[in-house]
Amino acid sequence: MPATTRSNKGATTLAKKKKQNEKAVSTARLEDAPSGAEITTPTASPNSPVYFWRETETKTGWLSQWYPCAFTDEEGIHYETAEHYMMYQKAVLFSDPAVGAQILAASHPRQVKALGRKVKGFDYRIWNGQREDIVRKGTLLKFTRAVSEEGLRLGSTAEAPLVTPLTLRQLLLSTGDREIVEASPMDKIWGIGFGTAEADRSRGRWGLNLLGKALMRVRDDFKREDEQGEKQGEEIGT
Repeated sequence: MPATTRSNKGATTLAKKKKQNEKAVSTARLEDAPSGAEITTPTASPNSPVYFWRETETKTGWLSQWYPCAFTDEEGIHYETAEHYMMYQKAVLFSDPAVGAQILAASHPRQVKALGRKVKGFDYRIWNGQREDIVRKGTLLKFTRAVSEEGLRLGSTAEAPLVTPLTLRQLLLSTGDREIVEASPMDKIWGIGFGTAEADRSRGRWGLNLLGKALMRVRDDFKREDEQGEKQGEEIGT
């Protein structure tokens, strides 16, 4: 068999396997998880929102900015959480390297959030024009450049049971087309200003949900990437 023919068939097979794997993500039960534990993607009606808030929530904590998932950017800068990235970029935007260094050195996102409020020269108008792009970029990095590829854990500590073999990218894609909503009762900018229990009946009074929107935009980016990859695989196989 000619080498080109073997290569074409191999590419087609890989594309088909990738598609099958992505479909399996939304229904899989994990053998490596504790007995009775479900996949960390929330199971509900295909049209119902995916509500999340705290990083410690078993099913949806991985969507939080505070979820402990270390990653690096293109310049090799290390971030412990997406919150670290957001606040560090805030310090960069307003030329405050001293606070920026403290943010990177902070061990917990709660400290990071407090440091972000100390950035010198802060201007709401400038920040409001840049914040969504910054968080979207941080979200993309979190879901694609994690330092560890071993999988995710049921909880937010290194000692929590490991959930395998799903990556953050696979988990995000497994939410399908569902609306992703940060149900924070205390934040009407990045969240909706209501907890999960009140969210549905309070939809008309929701806040901006900017974090949820950033997550959905990144999910759309991943879908386009996969569609293009499948199309290229099919073209090679013809």
